[in-house]
Amino acid sequence: MKRGRIAGAAIGAALIGFIVWVVTHSYWAEATRATAMRGEAARNPHYTLVRLAAMLGIRTREILSLRELPPDTVVVVDEPNNDLLRQRVKSLESWVESGGRLVITGDILRAHGDLQLWSGVRPAHSDPDPATPAQTAGADSTPHAGCTSMAAQVTGDATGQSFSVCGPAAEVHWASDRLPAWALSDPEGLQVLSVDIGDGELTVIGPSGILGNRALLDGDHAELLIAAAGLRRQDTLVILRPPQAVSLPALLWRFAAPAIVFFAAALLLLVLRHLPRFGPPPVVTAPVRRSLAGEIRADARFIWRTRKPWMLRAAIRRALESAARRHISGYRSLDALERTACLAASTGIDSRAIAAALAEDATGSLNEHRAAMTLLEVCRRILVKSDSSTKGTLHER
Repeated sequence: MKRGRIAGAAIGAALIGFIVWVVTHSYWAEATRATAMRGEAARNPHYTLVRLAAMLGIRTREILSLRELPPDTVVVVDEPNNDLLRQRVKSLESWVESGGRLVITGDILRAHGDLQLWSGVRPAHSDPDPATPAQTAGADSTPHAGCTSMAAQVTGDATGQSFSVCGPAAEVHWASDRLPAWALSDPEGLQVLSVDIGDGELTVIGPSGILGNRALLDGDHAELLIAAAGLRRQDTLVILRPPQAVSLPALLWRFAAPAIVFFAAALLLLVLRHLPRFGPPPVVTAPVRRSLAGEIRADARFIWRTRKPWMLRAAIRRALESAARRHISGYRSLDALERTACLAASTGIDSRAIAAALAEDATGSLNEHRAAMTLLEVCRRILVKSDSSTKGTLHER
């Protein structure tokens, strides 16, 4: 008993010690892991922007083209597949000067020289200096890794406010012929600016990709967009979303899927039909001619069903004519008497009986038709048999 108690106490102490070690060497921590977007967020690249605008009391709508812009609205263009190349800048100029507010990304402005000439905003290349600190003097430290703190300015004067912009270092900064009404700059120069043009304004967001569904939630991107575009409650935010190009196979499947499935199944069955079969091929037996008695019985059944024996007689006469043309030389060029004579000479049957059987008589009695058909069939069989015997004899010789 003492040994058992000692062993149990030792095992319990070891177990308690293990639990204490695990507890002292373990801790709970939160880990953020990026997951794939689902639902509407995966289909709509402006889903986050639309939700943000709804929370701020801003109405949103999407348009497919810039050809007809609604007045007194904020239009956001961040799609690279936009129609600015096909849209004359003059129409945009009149729309902005009449009170419209246009928000575009730096990539779009760099790609369209007409917009640069009209707005007076142009890119100025500046390779970032790695030795330059990642934050502006007097600004707060960046709250996110890989983010840069940029100072805000209003009409060229610093406001003391800073925004955290996350993303790769910008390769260009912006220069403007007009004094920016609102701007955001880093040590290299202006990165975001808004200039007044007539009664409206043009906003250029230099850092690329910050308006995407994920990027808009990083740093101070959402606050930056609101401040730069001057978004207010009851504004109308119009987002350009051009239709996506659809490939020809996808378009055909969308409009003709049943037909495609039908023709694919038909083609598959056709291929299977002509594929070689497994196993030995079936033996093809030579066709066997019925005996004379079987032929007579079949003719009798035909006559009984149709009550037209002259039709069967005409068919047997045509069969005899066909056999005679194959087995009697020059049979086609002979007249009726000469044909009868040749048939009599080849079969040994009286020529007058053959001539009477070959005559076309639809008014004869049933017995007369039966006798004529029997004689004609006998003549045909004699011709075929004699020709086969002749060929066999020649082959033996």
